Amino acid sequence: DQPTAEAAVEAIAHAVHAAMHGLHSKHGQVHPDTGKRVSIGLVRMANINPLVAVANELLATQSHSNHRIHYCVYHSQYPLAVRSAIEHRLDGALIRHDSQVIWQQPSIQQALAENPEDNHLFVVLATSVAEVGRDHDYDWAVAEPSSMRSLIQLAGRIQRHRNQVPQTPNFLILSHNYRALIAKPIAFEKPGFESGQFPLNSHD
Repeated sequence: DQPTAEAAVEAIAHAVHAAMHGLHSKHGQVHPDTGKRVSIGLVRMANINPLVAVANELLATQSHSNHRIHYCVYHSQYPLAVRSAIEHRLDGALIRHDSQVIWQQPSIQQALAENPEDNHLFVVLATSVAEVGRDHDYDWAVAEPSSMRSLIQLAGRIQRHRNQVPQTPNFLILSHNYRALIAKPIAFEKPGFESGQFPLNSHD
C-alpha cells in the first residue's frame, strides 16, 4: 500500500515527541530556586506544510507526566510583522552568553509561575529560517534529514554561546524525511540535490 501523508506525519510526530522528552532530561537547565528543569530545543523540518501538520499532531499529543511543552512554530510565510515579533522573542531567550539569563526572560518566568509541572520544554518547530543568520543557542535539536550543509548549519545553533560539552548526544536526526516516508521516488529535493538523473541508492 502507498503510505499516506497522515501516517507519515504521525510517524514523525511520534518520533519527535519521544526524542524531545529524552533530550530535555539530559540537556535541560535546572532553576536554582525552584528546581524546575527547562530546556529550549529546535525541531527542524525542510518544508512548511509538513512542518505545520507535524506541529498540529504534536499539539494534540499529551506530554509525559509532570512535563509541559510550550511550542513556537516559526517559518518564512508569516506576515512580516508576525515573523518579526516571533524573532524578537526568540532573540531574547536564545542569546545565552550568560547561561543564567534564561531565568530573566518574562515568557519563561510566566510559564514557570503559572504551571505546576517540574519540567518545561520550550520547543521551536521551524524550517531552515532557524539556521540562516540567526545567532541563537539551543540546548538540543531534532532534524528531518536534509543536506549535510543544512545539518552543519543546524549543529552550529546548539550550545552556540555557552560551549558546554555534552556527555550524551544533543542533536538527533530522523532516519527518513517526510518525502521518503510517503514513498516519493525523489526524496531529497526542494531542498536537496537528488534528481531523476542522479537518484540516491537509499533514503535512509
